[in-house]
Amino acid sequence: MSAKIHLERMMHRNSVAVRGETVASYALLKLVPSFEGAKSAPPLNLSLVMDVSGSMYEEDGTGLNRLRRVQNAVLAALPMLRPADSLSLVAFGHDAAVILEPTTLAERDRIAEVVRQLDRIEVDPGGTAMDAGMRLARDLLAPRASPEVLSQMLVLTDGETSGDQACRELAEQLPGLHVQLTLMGVGTEWNETLLKEMARLGKGNWYYIDADQPAETERIFGIEFGHLTSALFTDVALLVRPVRDVRIKRCRQVVPEIRDLQLEQCDDRLLKATVGTLGRDQTAKFILDLSLPARPDGSYVLSQVEATYRVAGTAGTTGPIPLQIAYAANAPSYLNAEVAKHIDEVQIFELNRNLQQAISGANTVEIQRLAQTIEKKAEVMGPRGRKKTMLARQVLEELGQGGRVSRKTQLALDDCARLADEMPLGEAATPTEGKQS
Repeated sequence: MSAKIHLERMMHRNSVAVRGETVASYALLKLVPSFEGAKSAPPLNLSLVMDVSGSMYEEDGTGLNRLRRVQNAVLAALPMLRPADSLSLVAFGHDAAVILEPTTLAERDRIAEVVRQLDRIEVDPGGTAMDAGMRLARDLLAPRASPEVLSQMLVLTDGETSGDQACRELAEQLPGLHVQLTLMGVGTEWNETLLKEMARLGKGNWYYIDADQPAETERIFGIEFGHLTSALFTDVALLVRPVRDVRIKRCRQVVPEIRDLQLEQCDDRLLKATVGTLGRDQTAKFILDLSLPARPDGSYVLSQVEATYRVAGTAGTTGPIPLQIAYAANAPSYLNAEVAKHIDEVQIFELNRNLQQAISGANTVEIQRLAQTIEKKAEVMGPRGRKKTMLARQVLEELGQGGRVSRKTQLALDDCARLADEMPLGEAATPTEGKQS
């Protein structure tokens, strides 16, 4: 196979000393794509599900209404798609309608004309029936969906939706149909809890689009279309088989963004985390949280790790690779700076999750404590944490001025907390005497 994935692994520290029964540790797994020649990404089977409710005609002081900005963003992204790719379009308001049946990009001009007419369609704008739109899109995608095709549903909304439970059920169905899900929330009035839950159930992704920034919609669409058209590896999964007495507590993706990955128990010891797709030039990174038992000094295999994937319908694997660490009761423990950097980012991600809960519960004391903790942690991260530091300070400022944190600041902080900035490490790993992972 000319295209394959390499699996690299490294521990948080080069050695551990277990003073009690167990000790916590971390491992970083990297999936690094490799391909030779002009290997093309799988054909794209894409359905755009667009909110055309009344609020989408708001201008937000930008001079263009939200729907027009979405139209412009789709038109700007269309050249990224290839002639063999297929696009369908569904619009929803109070009801939903198919605006464009699945059409290959060989008819790019016709597709562009339909997009330009999106604001003139016969859909009742007096509601936000996202579930009806998703159902139509699912039925359009399903006939072509397969492991050999990258099928994607992209849903955009700017308001509270009806049919919440139906939306959750539809999102949960999609992975079994070989359909991926991306959700975009515009402005501050959409149901963040629902969209994030749908992204989790659909093993997909979500974006926040700042409605006050005129170019933000086009930027986000460009990012998403870029990911889709560069995707080379599909059905990517991590397999982890720990040895007896080693426990895998959690798996998180940390690059390109931070998200929890569900560990599926496949047999007595084998665990599987579904990753999804991986682009030609897109390294993905994951942190495993481990619990290690006490053992005599020596080198030990903790687990076998493996990545499986498909390229153009052909199955591939890295094969099982051992994850090892040294037990050393009295030797210095050397910290791996790259792993530590991602652990810092994960900790801010977790703190932000707690902060969002505190804001929802109007717990002023806890909001202040968590925001101050995020600010301090982000400051230590230097340039990588600059935006996180700024947003944490904004939370504290708004809390001090009016006793509440604005919805916009909450969304911006939540969006920023899950992003891992890939910047060069400043210093090499340094020895830390007497400390353990």
